[in-house]
Amino acid sequence: MCGIAGIARVGEPDPEDERRVQAMVDALAHRGPDGEGVERLGPVVLGHRRLAILDLSERGRQPMRAGLAPADVALSYNGEVYNHEALRGELAAAGHAFLSRTDTETVLRGWVEWGEALFARLNGMFGLALWDERDQSLTLARDPFGQKAVYYAELPEGGLAFASELGPLEGLLRELGELRLDRRAVAKFLCFDGLPRSESVLARVRKLPPASTLRWRPGSAPVVTSYWRRDYTPPRPLPSPRAAADELWRLLCRSVERHLMSDVPLGLFLSGGVDSSAILAAMASVTDPARIQTFSIGFREAGYDESDAAAQVARAFGVRHRVRVLDEPALLELLPQVLDHLDEPLADASIVPTYALSRFAREHVTVALGGDGGDELFAGYDTTVAERLARVYLRAPGLLRRAVAAGVRRLPTSADKRSLQFRATRFVAGLRPDPLVRNQRWFGSFQPEEAAALVLGEDSPAALYEDLAALDAPSGEQAALELWTAIFLPDCVLTKVDRASMAVSLEVRAPFLDTEFARYALSLPYRYKLRGLARKWILKRALEGRLPESILRRSKQGFGVPNGEWLRGPLRAEAERQMS
Repeated sequence: MCGIAGIARVGEPDPEDERRVQAMVDALAHRGPDGEGVERLGPVVLGHRRLAILDLSERGRQPMRAGLAPADVALSYNGEVYNHEALRGELAAAGHAFLSRTDTETVLRGWVEWGEALFARLNGMFGLALWDERDQSLTLARDPFGQKAVYYAELPEGGLAFASELGPLEGLLRELGELRLDRRAVAKFLCFDGLPRSESVLARVRKLPPASTLRWRPGSAPVVTSYWRRDYTPPRPLPSPRAAADELWRLLCRSVERHLMSDVPLGLFLSGGVDSSAILAAMASVTDPARIQTFSIGFREAGYDESDAAAQVARAFGVRHRVRVLDEPALLELLPQVLDHLDEPLADASIVPTYALSRFAREHVTVALGGDGGDELFAGYDTTVAERLARVYLRAPGLLRRAVAAGVRRLPTSADKRSLQFRATRFVAGLRPDPLVRNQRWFGSFQPEEAAALVLGEDSPAALYEDLAALDAPSGEQAALELWTAIFLPDCVLTKVDRASMAVSLEVRAPFLDTEFARYALSLPYRYKLRGLARKWILKRALEGRLPESILRRSKQGFGVPNGEWLRGPLRAEAERQMS
């Protein structure tokens, strides 16, 4: 895993751009401690920071050139492509000669051979930039689920700048006198708890959406296109639940085996929940369990601590398990470090324990697998149950609905998000006819009308709903999964994991987001995912006999943090200082 940056110009090259890109690369040093490179190619300057994972030699140095004549192709690449060896075999058969064992070179030579058709072939996570001298074009690309980000800014003279994080672009725009806040993006942040889809908190900066490419040529506006879409069409013939569960397990093991490729030490984030435990079960089936290292974070607050469950799963497979408790002194030490690495707002306090877990794991490994994506693929969130109940509630007679709403208002007040009063109040307040709208209202910290009034000074929140309207959502209950997969997953969950892990130069991989596995999971009927009110039904069926029954029966807890206790205790003074 790495960091990329660069500037492309229209007309004459700017001699200051090498210095500017070097500054951008320096701002990404935490993403790549193993090497750096800045190189000019005509009107373009490419920059790179390297975290060496495959082929640790200098042959993996970037930016990497294809060695073509008279016009060359150069790549700055951040990611891992798990099917690169299969693609390398195809390319070798087509006459390409390789100088390294890196997936970087596979991507580079794949572009030479297949052009833009390359990206749909890649199974992995990536954010990359390709400069092709043959047609004077710059191509940016991002992986299907958005595990790795690419930010870009159109420059005042018509050029383009890009980076793996927002911070380097912020520094560049400040130097150019173009640094401005995007208030509409701030309002959207309040609604979605992250910056949705292509939004950035800076007015000139956009985010390349997942599964998209951007093509830029001097003198032309950048063109963004999609190369992959989620397909919820059920397979024909439809497999029985047992057959579907067996196939899920087979594909999960294949995915995990691909995700184990590494020339550096590798481990697993283990929470004791179904998702990370499923990854451990698959790891133990394809490699020696005695070689597996797992890592967990515990809390002093019993209601948030899952370390006992994680230890139980680790013992069941005989792996080497380590736990670290996030207590008050550690929290006070870590919080400023976390804030230093947040270059845009993110309303997910679990970034603090995620950072703590990443820093802990980095003491022993350079790569860690995690369970991200399981909730989105298999209807694991509380809102999937709420959505089912909402469809019943909205068909009930008006008198009954008013009676229920009145009863909810009389429940004892509680700020605990797990309490019946909090959930019931949130459920009733968020009810709207459109399933995408009501799901947004359930998980967002602010309602759109509140955000519009507070940030924009407007009565109508219509502009804040445009990201929902742009979703290619399926019909029925599955529409809500598209919201979680298209917005919440890349813009909250994966952003959090990337920032927290790469802050300490740790690569985190998500086997559930393997495109082969995810394609099959997406295609399964919704009734296989939510059975009655039982979430992740088909995944749990695939894991029967492979995980302890107590783990399969555990209620979903999530990587929650005791915000209330912290704000009333160790963080109170700091919070009051920040708010004063």
